[in-house]
Amino acid sequence: MSSISNFFNYHIPIIDDTLSQYITFNFTDNRRILEDAIRYSVTAKAKRIRPLIAIATHQLFTDNAERIMPLGCAIEMVHAYSLIHDDLPAMDDDDVRRGQPTCHVKFGEDMAILAGDVLNTYAFEIVGKHLGSHYNAEQVVHVIIELAKAFGIQGMAGGQVLDLKSGTITPNETYLKTTHALKTGAILKACVTLPAYLEKASRIEQETLADFGDKMGLLFQIVDDILDVKGSSEELGKTPNKDADQNKLTYVTLWGLEKAEVMATELANSALSDLAKLTNRNTTRLEQIINFIHNREN
Repeated sequence: MSSISNFFNYHIPIIDDTLSQYITFNFTDNRRILEDAIRYSVTAKAKRIRPLIAIATHQLFTDNAERIMPLGCAIEMVHAYSLIHDDLPAMDDDDVRRGQPTCHVKFGEDMAILAGDVLNTYAFEIVGKHLGSHYNAEQVVHVIIELAKAFGIQGMAGGQVLDLKSGTITPNETYLKTTHALKTGAILKACVTLPAYLEKASRIEQETLADFGDKMGLLFQIVDDILDVKGSSEELGKTPNKDADQNKLTYVTLWGLEKAEVMATELANSALSDLAKLTNRNTTRLEQIINFIHNREN
């Protein structure tokens, strides 16, 4: 099995090209500036970890990555929307994202808000229009419902509220774990559970992958918390130490850097143990992705 870098290097250009095709509208009126803001945010250099996880999970069951690409790209669009809105002055108020000025700095708050609005809704158009070429209507409706949960008040948006308001509560791990599970984990988990559902994985496989997805999502956010303290602006492509500056509850502020790093290692090992239960599947890619998430530097 080739390295994870080969997997990334092969699939990222395909993901980038597909995203570029999806967000090309060719407007000639004033909507052009909104199209430019969307393109600027979506096509910025990025890890594309969410569609890559979807592809890696999908490959447990089939090698035809084209079938899952609409789902992976739709999730990446919503991720881009979440970053645009997270960076707004009313939210995390950041000026740098992915090593370049944030969308509202480049295009103004009005266009940034609208760019996020478009990406949040357009993702469902992509799923409905393109995923239906490969899966039946019942499956597509199920995916739409589960994505809506992962993106909305039961997922990412709900987690963002808990994160923004974390300074108003007595710090505790239950609140923090819930915040991370919703804000970051819900979408990452969907990248695992939905491809398994679409490819009709067994009930036990789907349950195992759901547990794996929970741990992967929490691992990703704990590593984010660690990097916010340890990373530089150049390494992260965004402003470091934002969590402490905004008095946010994180695994580092709650437990300290050393314990947070130990907890990340324990989660990574537990996630790998889940994959080991899938004895009839080649889980090498997902194992490599867990190691990548655990050891990443940005």
